Amino acid sequence: MVIDNNVGRILENQKTHAERTAAADIAVAFDYQYYYFLFRVLKLGLNESVGLEVKDDVHTDLDNDRQILIQLKHTTQKNAGGFAKNLTNFDSDLWKTLSNWSKVIADKNAGRQAEKDQLAFISKTEFMLVSNKSHTASCEFFSILETPKNAKSKFATLKSNTQDKTIQEYIENILSLSEAVLEAYIHNVVIELGVDEIIKRCKDAIIEKQVPDKAVDQLFCDLDSRIKQDNFIAIHAGEKIVISFEDFRRRYRKYFEIARNPELKVARNYEPLPLALNEQTFIKQLIDIGEIQEEHDELMAEYTRYMLMVKISLESWHQKGELTSEEIVNFNNEAKIRWKNKFRAKSRQINHKMPNELALELLDEMRAEKLNINSQQMETDFSNGEYYYLSDKPEIGWQQDWERKYK
Repeated sequence: MVIDNNVGRILENQKTHAERTAAADIAVAFDYQYYYFLFRVLKLGLNESVGLEVKDDVHTDLDNDRQILIQLKHTTQKNAGGFAKNLTNFDSDLWKTLSNWSKVIADKNAGRQAEKDQLAFISKTEFMLVSNKSHTASCEFFSILETPKNAKSKFATLKSNTQDKTIQEYIENILSLSEAVLEAYIHNVVIELGVDEIIKRCKDAIIEKQVPDKAVDQLFCDLDSRIKQDNFIAIHAGEKIVISFEDFRRRYRKYFEIARNPELKVARNYEPLPLALNEQTFIKQLIDIGEIQEEHDELMAEYTRYMLMVKISLESWHQKGELTSEEIVNFNNEAKIRWKNKFRAKSRQINHKMPNELALELLDEMRAEKLNINSQQMETDFSNGEYYYLSDKPEIGWQQDWERKYK
């Protein structure tokens, strides 16, 4: 099939507002279903599994040979209070869901034509309707849910109280079950309303796995991206989307290990280098002690990259909450204390060696230092870049009179 995107855009513009809104509602409902699936995956226990669009919208197989069939219903409509609309007495989503489950219970193709087989199926099944809709006490189904005895006559009364042919048909499907089966079925129905901030629920489930707060957002993004890709690959291969506890542990454990022991990722995508490399304070200091010459553009560029690596990384880690301002101050202070100790040692040799000779020795010794941030040892280029960064501010120098010259 060849798709002309221009034609698609024209056709999209010709759609009514209602048609465009309906498409948006479908997209949100699909995402709602997926993120609830992800939430269930994150809550998996040993020997459990979760499926997407296999036995139901979502299902969970438990360790005790029980299962939970889950229907997801999302609405973008709001009530007068600004919340998702209420689940009303004759809510189409509610009755359609109950009708579908009644057909699953009595599915003769699954060997459940006889009452005893239907009761056996119900005994190991929980039927859960999850929605962002709001609860309302006026919905009569909730009273039936609390007291399922004589459910058949109660449902018959509800059927007679609506003129909606579709709702009547849904209720008729439910009434096709025997009294014993219907009561057992309703006893195992669970309605969970107000389930709205589903992504927050996923992140809370991650927090419950002892993941540091500052690593939660990144771990959520990593898992979300990876699982979506794996789901796409499975669908493309004609496979069912079912993730067991063992699968999840094997495929995604590494993401949790990284999150629990997060190493700071150094920014190696540098900003454009300054046009006048030799006008940077730290470069001037290096030129003045004879480390580099004015024409050494390549060395100037290399050292500038090291310096920018530190500057950009520290700013990024602070903005992302990976390092506090106090931790950055402590890191800089540790580097300065190391420099200060060696600077004072070199100062005692001022009568025996030329000033630039001492400055070059000091520079070489500082380049050999390996700095740490939160117990993470930084690589040589980063450690070198820290000293270039400090000498550019300038908070350190190489010559005895560096403060007079550069501050």
